[in-house]
This record gives sequence, C-alpha cells and structure tokens, in this order.
Amino acid sequence: MKRQWYYRGRLKSCNYSCSYCPFSKRKGNEREKQADKKALFRFIEEINRQKDAGGAVQIVPYGEALIYPYYWEGLAGLSKNPRLDAIGAQSNFSFSVEQMLSVYCSQGGILEKLRLWGTFHPEMTTMEQFVHQCNLLSGQDVSYCVGAVGDPGQLEVIRRLRQALPDSVYLWINKMDGLERNYTSSEIEAFLEIDEYFEMELIHHRADVTLCASNRFVEADGTMHRCNICRESLGNFYEDTERSMVQFPQNTGDVVCCNRKECSCYLSYCNRKEEQLLFFHPYPAFRIPVYPKAAFFDVDGTLVPEGQKQIPEKYARWLIRLSDHCDIYLVTSLPVKDARRKLDPVWDVLCGGVFANGGRRIIWKRCQKEKDWQDKRERLLDETEQIETGWLEQAQKQRKRYGFTLHTYWDGKHVYKVTLTFRKGRLIEKKREEFLKELAVSLGIPESCQLIWEDHCIQVIQNGTGKLDGILNICRKMGYEKQEVAVFGNSENDIPMLDYFPLSVAARGSSGKVKQCAGISF
Repeated sequence: MKRQWYYRGRLKSCNYSCSYCPFSKRKGNEREKQADKKALFRFIEEINRQKDAGGAVQIVPYGEALIYPYYWEGLAGLSKNPRLDAIGAQSNFSFSVEQMLSVYCSQGGILEKLRLWGTFHPEMTTMEQFVHQCNLLSGQDVSYCVGAVGDPGQLEVIRRLRQALPDSVYLWINKMDGLERNYTSSEIEAFLEIDEYFEMELIHHRADVTLCASNRFVEADGTMHRCNICRESLGNFYEDTERSMVQFPQNTGDVVCCNRKECSCYLSYCNRKEEQLLFFHPYPAFRIPVYPKAAFFDVDGTLVPEGQKQIPEKYARWLIRLSDHCDIYLVTSLPVKDARRKLDPVWDVLCGGVFANGGRRIIWKRCQKEKDWQDKRERLLDETEQIETGWLEQAQKQRKRYGFTLHTYWDGKHVYKVTLTFRKGRLIEKKREEFLKELAVSLGIPESCQLIWEDHCIQVIQNGTGKLDGILNICRKMGYEKQEVAVFGNSENDIPMLDYFPLSVAARGSSGKVKQCAGISF
C-alpha cells in the first residue's frame, strides 16, 4: 500500500540555540545518539522487511539529525527499498554537504529519491551562509525546499533570501505562533509574494481523520499516530504489523476520533486532500511542489461551479499564480466567446485551449488583457473542424417538436459547432442512445457529425474530434510529453482525457464514475 510514512527518533537535541525552540536548550550526548541510532535502524529494518509497506518516508526529528552520518546511512538504506518512491528529512542545513552526500552515496543511496526540507534560522546563520548550502545541494541535483517562520521583523531578510535562491526552489513561510496578534493585510500580501501558499497557514483546518487515513507517524518505540500532532494511538509498528497497513478508519471498533480540533501545522494539514496542495502530491510531506509543463482545465463545473456565471475569486488567484509555473489552457464544450465571458479575470494568463469539444483549437501568445471581446493576441494556432450544415434547415423545422433552441458557432468562415439546448428536465427521462439516434435521423444530421449529450444540451461537432484529441493536437504542436501534462474535469465527457493522462484531477462534485478515471479527486 502506498502511503506517507513519518519517523521521529529519540533525538531531542540541536546544534542551534534558537530562542523560541525548547530543543535548543539540550545538548546531545553519546548515550542519546547511540539509542537514537539503534531506534532508527530498527525502523529501517522493519519498513524494509514489510512487503506491503510502500510509499515515502519523511524523517521529522525534534532536533537536528542530519549533522550525524548515521542518518545519511539510514536514508541510503531506505532509498534502496524498491517499494519506497522517495525518502527525506527535515534539517537546518548546517551539515557538511560534501561529507554527508559522500556518506549517502558510499552506502548506495539513490540520489533521485532524496528530498530535503531546510529551515532558515536568521538567529543562527546568515542569509549568505544558508544560500551557499542550498547552492551546494543544487549543484548535486538534490531536490529540496527551504522556508522560514513568518516573522514580520525578518521580512526584508526573507525577501533577500527569495531573490538569492534559484527560481526552481520553493520557499515556504510558516505562520509565527508567537506573534500574539493577527497579521496585517499588507504583511499577508508581502508573505504571499514570497510564498503563494501562505494562505494555507492562516486557515483553520478542522481535524478530520477520514482525510488522513493513509498516513502513519511512527515514534522511536514503534507507537503509531495519524500525524505529528495527533496523539491517538494506532497500535505499534513492530508488534501490530497487520494494523500498520490498515486503512483507518475502519468499521471494526477502531477509535476514529482525533484528539485535536484543528490540523494546526503543515505536517498535519498537508495530509488532507486540499486543491491548493495539488502539485505537492503524491507525497506532500516533503513540501516540494512539482509542476507540469501544461495544464488543461474544463470550465463549467470545474473552474466555474454549477450555478455561477464567472470563475470565483479564489480560483482566479490560484490560476494566476499557477501560470507562473506552467502553461494554462482550457478544454471545454464552450465556444471561445462564452468561455472568455466566464473567465474574463484570468483570460490574459491563458495560452489557448480546446473549445467546442475539440471543434476549435487555439494557441496564442500571452499579452495584456484586451478591453473588448475580440481577441487580438498573436495566434500560433487556430484550427477548426468544419461541420456540414445542410441539416440546419430541417432542425429549425423540428425544434418545436423536440423543444430545443438552436445555436450555431462560427470561426468567421465555417460552422464548427451546433448546440441544441433543451428546457431543463426535458432530457431526463430520455434513453440516451435511443434518443440520439432518433434525433439524428429526424433532423437529418449526417454521419460525419457526432452528437454529445451534456446535461440539458446536445452538442453537434465533427466526427472524430473531442477534448482528448484537441489536447493531443496542442501537445504535438508545443512539444509537451504525456507525463508533463495535467488535466482537470468533472463530467463524463471528460473521462477520455482523465483516463489518458497520469496527472488527471476530478473536481469536487464529480460523479463516482468520473472519479474512478482520475488519478486525483477532491
């Protein structure tokens, strides 16, 4: 079973002496280190022994662990486990990068699996020293993230840290618990400019064990919890092997409550399925986002919830920030004009899209938002699939009989889509396949066209086109590989694309059938 494992050993000492940290007051001794080393390798031996224990392991010590070579030996041993996709640890990055990576590699450690989380402590090190350590890790192609406590008094230092780091390195900001006041709006905006996910730190995440059922937090003695702050025991990792693999909660009398009211830190709330953390999946504990090169979004029901006429502000903000990391496209049954009306606040960050269920495909260069509805950006691609229109006269004659209104969509020269909009509820009792055949015969729709049933509409487009075909066409033009693309949808019409791409997301409210075809669902 793939899951996110956390391990915390017996180490409770640190080489730093930060004023706010209780572990800075303790200095480790040889006895403590030997007990910690023994516990670490016991955990590694057991997780490597359990054939069903797969996923990723994040070591989250109370103090600083990576200054000790035995932790690097342990990480190397974990990385060689073929059932583990990734391994990592939290650190203050004060270790010797060259020496410790040498230990890791000499023990057969797989560098591609290594994930490090580094915290910047301005009381203990300079920004320049910390960045130097980061650059050494980057030079060895080590995946890592860095971050700092959101102290308003350190804002300028953190800004300089962001500027000094490579753009590819995510810099996170943790909420300052000892601030004793709320952040001002200007402080929030300043930290959001540094960390686009900072708002997650300010949200009250209600504890819900059903959202973190897959995770295991293992203490040095083997006691298991759901996360680092939940104290409800799930048994012992070394004594209850079968329970360690159970998906909690179960209807077997297991305690399913959580003794916390809120998931109050990243390591607890990151286990939840939050849309904002999508690109941290499948193992968000490492806090390292991985973005696709291109993302394709359905509009109605995905970016624009049912019953709304325009993209909500929170989705718009997220899409704008996402556009800094990847190319954003639409994939929708709507024609261009209608899609633009619904997505006007974000239109200038889009790179094009698949419109009218594949009937039209556009790629354009980004530019400043135009004031009118006519898109004036330079187009790299504008293709339509022209449909036959000889049947439209017959359709006009039959519209009262069937109770639909007729809409045709042009690219300026050709019709590429026709929509038959029925009164709401009119199609509910119809048997889909039989009705579509009857309609095609009655209206004289040629076999060169296909009919797509969507809610209270029937879309008529060229046969052989569709959302998936449109995406693949754009991918070929732009050079995107299959694994470099993310797709988002919510309807059965989206199933082919959700099923094809590994990084596929079913939006909230999607049916069970749609969720089954998507890699991630909310």
